[in-house]
Amino acid sequence: MAATPAAQAPLLDATAGGLLGAALPDVPDAGPYDPRLRLLAPHVRALLRRTGEPAVVAEVLEVATRLATAMHRTGDYPSAWETVGAAADIAARTLGDGHRAVLAARSRAGRVLFRLGRYAEAEESLRRTLTAQRQQFGAEDPDSLDSAHGLQLVLRNLGHAEESLTLLYATAAGRQAALGPWHPLTLRSRSSILAALGAAELTAEDGRTGLLSLPGQCAEHLGVDHTVSVGARHNHAWALFQLGRLEEADSEIGEVTETYLHRFGPDYPIALAARQLQARTRTALGHTGEGIALMDDVVARRAQSLGQDHPFTVASRDLLRRLRAERP
Repeated sequence: MAATPAAQAPLLDATAGGLLGAALPDVPDAGPYDPRLRLLAPHVRALLRRTGEPAVVAEVLEVATRLATAMHRTGDYPSAWETVGAAADIAARTLGDGHRAVLAARSRAGRVLFRLGRYAEAEESLRRTLTAQRQQFGAEDPDSLDSAHGLQLVLRNLGHAEESLTLLYATAAGRQAALGPWHPLTLRSRSSILAALGAAELTAEDGRTGLLSLPGQCAEHLGVDHTVSVGARHNHAWALFQLGRLEEADSEIGEVTETYLHRFGPDYPIALAARQLQARTRTALGHTGEGIALMDDVVARRAQSLGQDHPFTVASRDLLRRLRAERP
């Protein structure tokens, strides 16, 4: 067979990239683990190494980032990190570190590092990426706002609550200005505010903006089954728990947990977070044995999927210890 003419190579590479991209949703959603996603990763990396046309490299890198996002949202964090980290490094040789597609890949990598429990690395990566994006595209650019949303979550888990909340409010306002009040990303950031405030702050914020009505707004504009809508109900249940409205919190997180278990299965990270809150509400209502049993299962599943030393596992184990110590 004759060698492929050099002039045809970029066209063939672009076609291959398009076929790989067609195998992925435009906006990957949360879902159960899908091992088929891993099969695409070697082909994306090989294509990035093969092609030298900048436009094709950028297109294939976007596919790699979308693939890593899909892996991330199915809970396969190690594969997501391996895929997007390698793809960004390869593409940067052609596009440069400041290219929009490279920075978007670095942003996704930072968010995956957080889920892997590597908080310090995640903070450093996301701060560096966000600084570059703001310098080149502005603070209100959607890519900058994506990185800001990821960074605020890292900061909250590192104990930098004030900086995290300031960044979260700015992100929610920026997304509303750039995307509109009912865009899923705007509603996701506003929903995160529900999970970030204490009781007094929640009361004040609800008086100003009606924040506690957010789940209904999400259901109205996105549909009750949309992932953002279910996540808003999850965060709303936490807010109710913070406010001492235990019966309401318990009822709502019970429904959210059932939705997560049905949709994602018992080992999915968000399902485990919901069951952890359910353990809190059951225990607070006097059902201590049930709450401890729930936490026992959460700790075991997090240790198996994330590792004994992952911050999420450690936090769950500490909560279990407290529930046992407080048992009558």
